[in-house]
Amino acid sequence: MKNLVLLSETRHSVPNIEHEHEHDYIQCIVSNPNVDHDDPDDFYYDGAGGDGNGNGGNSAAKTPFHYILSPSGRLSGLSSKDVVIWTIDLQQLADEDNEDQQEHDESPSSSKNWFHLSYEENSDCLIALSHGGTIVSIPANYSESSDADADTDTNAPELIGCFDHGITSAEWSADAELLALVTFQEIDDETVDNGIDGDSSPGVLLPVLMTMNTQFEILSETTLPAHKMDESISICWNQKTDSALIAICSHDDEDNTRKIRIFQGTTLEHVALSRTEDGSGKMIPNILGGYDVSWAGANTSNLLACVTRKGRKNRHVIFLEQNGLQHGGFKLEQRLEGEEVVGMTWNASSDILALTLIGKNKDLDPDHGHGSNGEYGKVQFYHRNNYHWYCKYELSYGVGTTVSQVQFDSIQGYHVSITLKNCASCMKEWREYRFIWDTSTASSAGTAAVIDGHHVNLTMFQKAMIPPPMYASRISFGAGTKVVGLCHIPAYLIDNSIDLIVHLNSGELVFCDTSLDNSVVASVNLNHVLSDELDHLDASCLRQVHVVDLKREGEIDGDQCTLLKIVAAACSKASTSFNGPSIADELVYFTICIRDTSTSTSVEVLGTGNIVLEGKVLRLTTWSNSNDESVNDCFIDTLSHANGGALIELVDGTLLQFRSIWAGMNGLEDEGKIFPCDTLLLEPCPWIAGLCCEDGKHLIVGLSSRFRLYYGERQLSDAASSFMMTPTHEFLAYVTLGSISQIRFLPLKTLLDLDLLCGSEDNLHLLTEGYEPRNVERGSTLVSISPIMPKVVLQLPRGNLEGIHPRALVLPHIMALIDRRKFDIALDMMRRQKVDMNLIVDMSPTECLDGGGLRTMVEQVENMNHLNLFIASLTNYNITEWKYPIPSWLLRAQHEVERDMANEEEISYSKQKTFDFSTKVNKVCSKLRLEMIASDGKIPHKKGKFLLPILSTFAKENPPQLESALDLIRKDAIESATELQLSKKRSILLGDQAQGSIKYLAFLAEYVLLFNTALGMYDFELAKAVARNSQMDPKEYLPMLKHLRNLPEFEAKFEVDVKLKRYESALTHLYKFGVSEFDGESKFKKFSEGHFRRCKHFIEEHKLHKLGLELFVHYPQWHNEIICSLGEQLFKENKAQLSLSIFLAARPKYLDGAKRSAKACGDYKTFFACLNGEMTKEEKYEVAINVAKDVSSGKGGLLGRREGLEAGARILLDYCGDVYGAIEMVISAEMWFEARRLALLHSAEDMQSFIVDEAVTYAKNCIQDFESRLDKFVEANRRYGKVVLIRKEARRSGVDATDDGQNDETGSLFSLASNASNTSIRSNMSGSSVGSLASVSSVISAGAASSFSLVNNQDVVKHKSKFNNIGRKKKKKKATRRERIGTKPGSEEELQNLVWTLQSNVIDSTYASIITETAQFLCQVDQLGVAIELYHAYCSFEESVITHRNDRIENETRNREEEEVKARKEGQFYEKVKLECEEQIDKLCCTHLPQLLHDIFVFTLER
Repeated sequence: MKNLVLLSETRHSVPNIEHEHEHDYIQCIVSNPNVDHDDPDDFYYDGAGGDGNGNGGNSAAKTPFHYILSPSGRLSGLSSKDVVIWTIDLQQLADEDNEDQQEHDESPSSSKNWFHLSYEENSDCLIALSHGGTIVSIPANYSESSDADADTDTNAPELIGCFDHGITSAEWSADAELLALVTFQEIDDETVDNGIDGDSSPGVLLPVLMTMNTQFEILSETTLPAHKMDESISICWNQKTDSALIAICSHDDEDNTRKIRIFQGTTLEHVALSRTEDGSGKMIPNILGGYDVSWAGANTSNLLACVTRKGRKNRHVIFLEQNGLQHGGFKLEQRLEGEEVVGMTWNASSDILALTLIGKNKDLDPDHGHGSNGEYGKVQFYHRNNYHWYCKYELSYGVGTTVSQVQFDSIQGYHVSITLKNCASCMKEWREYRFIWDTSTASSAGTAAVIDGHHVNLTMFQKAMIPPPMYASRISFGAGTKVVGLCHIPAYLIDNSIDLIVHLNSGELVFCDTSLDNSVVASVNLNHVLSDELDHLDASCLRQVHVVDLKREGEIDGDQCTLLKIVAAACSKASTSFNGPSIADELVYFTICIRDTSTSTSVEVLGTGNIVLEGKVLRLTTWSNSNDESVNDCFIDTLSHANGGALIELVDGTLLQFRSIWAGMNGLEDEGKIFPCDTLLLEPCPWIAGLCCEDGKHLIVGLSSRFRLYYGERQLSDAASSFMMTPTHEFLAYVTLGSISQIRFLPLKTLLDLDLLCGSEDNLHLLTEGYEPRNVERGSTLVSISPIMPKVVLQLPRGNLEGIHPRALVLPHIMALIDRRKFDIALDMMRRQKVDMNLIVDMSPTECLDGGGLRTMVEQVENMNHLNLFIASLTNYNITEWKYPIPSWLLRAQHEVERDMANEEEISYSKQKTFDFSTKVNKVCSKLRLEMIASDGKIPHKKGKFLLPILSTFAKENPPQLESALDLIRKDAIESATELQLSKKRSILLGDQAQGSIKYLAFLAEYVLLFNTALGMYDFELAKAVARNSQMDPKEYLPMLKHLRNLPEFEAKFEVDVKLKRYESALTHLYKFGVSEFDGESKFKKFSEGHFRRCKHFIEEHKLHKLGLELFVHYPQWHNEIICSLGEQLFKENKAQLSLSIFLAARPKYLDGAKRSAKACGDYKTFFACLNGEMTKEEKYEVAINVAKDVSSGKGGLLGRREGLEAGARILLDYCGDVYGAIEMVISAEMWFEARRLALLHSAEDMQSFIVDEAVTYAKNCIQDFESRLDKFVEANRRYGKVVLIRKEARRSGVDATDDGQNDETGSLFSLASNASNTSIRSNMSGSSVGSLASVSSVISAGAASSFSLVNNQDVVKHKSKFNNIGRKKKKKKATRRERIGTKPGSEEELQNLVWTLQSNVIDSTYASIITETAQFLCQVDQLGVAIELYHAYCSFEESVITHRNDRIENETRNREEEEVKARKEGQFYEKVKLECEEQIDKLCCTHLPQLLHDIFVFTLER
């Protein structure tokens, strides 16, 4: 679908000198590789002057840019401005050498026909060959001063040698190391006697193929069969350097047949002969001569091209493989009768085959054209795609001008030089053309036009995608004309249905209507216009024609008229008075009037103008937003309507603007002006597109010949095959090259906001905001992007077409439709493209629910399936936050307020922020259901249209409102039956409409749930109807429904509720079922004892005490039984405290249960309050001891450890009189003051010293505990610092990282198990008192068995001794403790263990209060030394913890700063990660001792 576009044309001409033939022409041209042809300064350099004929000036200082060779042997060096620097007469040099030889050898003089000129890199010389057999070497740095002393100067031309029988053809190999040529040799008697040449007789000339190296030494040669002397011989090398082959096309004299032979390049061993492709071995017939066969490169499978004749008039180009077999071809349909192929060559990439043709105008006077015989030349460029050969471009020349050579640039494959032979001119002419492929050939309406010679193939992508070479329609022109350019008229400019302008090489502009079978509407010939107004130009100079503006004038002289402004680039034509290249182009613009009459349409040119530019035009294009109406709704407010304007790029990269103005009294005069453009691209780009903005800013994107994509001075991609700017979709789309090709999209708004003056890494976040790219096949190119649909057409490398709907276009398009409330179109597209329909609500929830959005949707959507899909897709999430995020450049303001992007983002964000998405589904379903119900009755004949969507809303809610849905189906069935007056013998729920609704509802919900819902409505007919559509077994549900129908009402409901596990409703119905009659006097319902027991059993079974209390509130006895049952139930559930309150709330109180509950929860006060007063003293004593044990052990959880021990001591003292037991419990709680008080109160003087000893022991144990805690804290703190670094790196990389450090065999010291003992030191002392809590129990299992055996239990070594290790696996290494507990080094689990270890080894407030009390007590009992030691140990421990913590924090801060500096130096982004536990651990410290204690020790120490 691509077309070949002529980017630039440069015309060169050199006058013939006086002693040269008047009509001499250029046979060969070679560029000097030692100069920079791309440097503009060098290009315009003209050396040291001269008169253009090689005379005057300092010739030695001039550097030739080109070398030209004429058939007469004149070799000239030309400057950058085509000034002749020097000229050598090679034929004279050859004749002088032949004269010297004639004195000795008397050999004849050679002919004067020079045909070959090439540059030999190794010797830096030019090699010239003539058909007379002469080979001459000329230094590339030759100057005319070298001829002054030719005998001594090494820069003088050198005659290499001369073949006696001439050189027919010659060519260098692909690596320029071998020269292959064909000459002749005469057969002597010895050759005939040897029988080498068959029937040839002495004196006959036979062709000889030979190869020579760069030193012109003959390497190998072989003799060819006898050749017909009046026929030509052509030679060609293949393009492979590792397996060189030579093809020779010669005409055998023996069978009068032209054949192609293939030889090895080094040994000249015969390899193959041209044969047909049918496998019969026949020779290819009718191969034509007169041209050089051409071998393609690897891109075209190394095919050898030649021309054959089919019939008398037809010509075909066929291709041969390396084995000589024919491999396809094509017919030259673009050739006129009488035209013959005289040249054939491939470009460097082998995707273009150039054919040179010569024809003859038979109608022309033979004397016309100075002996030209009416001959003319043309060059056709062919390209293969999808196995079809297109004629993509034709360069045609006038009568009397033929083509002598076509030569592609060896590096830039689309640069071609063509030398001309003009019989009517005294100038030597050649032209340089630069072509490029245009991958996008589609109009804004989606019509693609492809050039194929004199045809234009059309494909309408909006209707169908037809892969090439097929097409939907074709526009054909005369066989003598060829299409050289296409111009799609933008949609806003289309008038009179004319939407395409075709530029022909004859100079015509043809106006076409692609919707018609006969598409040609009118045409105008520009040759007449240019000859009248711009006589220095002709139509062949025009290229890149574009329509820039339109003006509808209404009626002129009774006809409807439309004015078009067309602009084109033009190259000045050469003339006899012009010398030098056409270094500047002109911009030509026309005013064309399209006049519609009642019968036809005519076109005329009203005005013409031109502007001379300062350089050559590289690309001319219109602005992408050229007044297109579709851009009016675009989000880019700054875009202006760039009507009457065009964007121009010169070859040096300069960007210009062209503006055309309607001028004059009637507005018909044409004026144009050139303005500089404020944007600069980093390199010249043959593909450009731009947007023109109102503020004078331009958004210009270009793709260079090196496939680099630029936006101004910012490179967007370093490898892109094509791009396209779509203002309607608000994107720049481009396809990348590489191993993974993708089509990517950049928002135009983002590009406009991008600061081009920032560095290459700045503002990158703006370019990444958008939607993900889409992978495409490697080598794909953009063909079209539909302006009305989010559809992209790509052409794959093989030529196939692929239509895709990328998310980057689909989602913004759908969002725009939702914003405009075109919900019907949006829903249809979302269904086709599988877009989550939650987007309709999530874009603006409040607008959708409260702003009438759902009402508009119900009014627009006609397809109920779309509504059903929308309802089914609803979820309680905001998909714009994670699935389809709305970029900032896509947010739009509300229609009622003035557009302000900043306010718009705040409004949209605030609305989504306040909306509760957790209730979205239920809210949308409710609102949508109300709208559908309200709209359902407006149109009588469409009543019931929304039944299925309404059912969908019921089924979608959470929880599903299936009962309401079934009730709606039942009501609808009743209404339908009433309207249709159906018979009541059959159930109305078995009708088609009701059954269809039930079937649909069963599809939405689980059939078991639906059946249970119908059963729960106690409508057994409805349940039966549902069961029929729920895949249930009739053997199961029919007997069940029959059984339920035969039961009493409440008993049937009770069984239904039990089956559905609706136990509260079941209890209610069971209660109602037990009421026998109504007692009017008591106003209570009578109940039987047996039925109450049934209800109570059901209450206890399903824990329905609350409902039971409500039902039996008027039955005190049964009500009290239910309360006691509730208490027992709570007691079983270990809710002793709650059950205690329930038992005491019963009337009468249930003391037995209350005592059990009070004892279980540890409420000893309530327990003793509930004791029976009849208990004996011994019984109370025994009970008190047991209660004291339970309370002191913390049973029930009401009291802490110290509070429980204190309460146990009180019970022993109050109820048992056990003073010693009470004191021991208080000592166990570290309550030294309370223990001393009790000892003094009860005169237990022997216990006072015991209390002091216990306090001293506890203080010393605390000091040892501080040391142990500090060691563990230090080690855990060190390890914590390492693990934190590991976890942070894991967070940055997104993977779980582990520590590879070696662990000791003891495992981690910081696991939960290893720190089980890190608690406060408690007194484990047990006394001999009655209240002692010390007890020891044995846990030895009575059923333990020995596991010893002499054999192994493994199956593999089952019969071997356990001590026989042969064949047994090696003994596994004993796992470390960390491995045994499953802690992975560096894992999150180890981090949590370390956090727990650090926290548990820091003294908390409880432990600190005990230490404070202990120190104060020791000071009062004359143990000041121990108290001071305890105080200093605590203070030292506290300071050490803070010191190690701060050191770790400083190291972490220093390491983080070093890593950040290192990352910035390496150009990487350093992500700062903070773990959740860091803040808490960094503030970790011991509880501070009270200031009172500090003051005490200050005074005591001073004392």
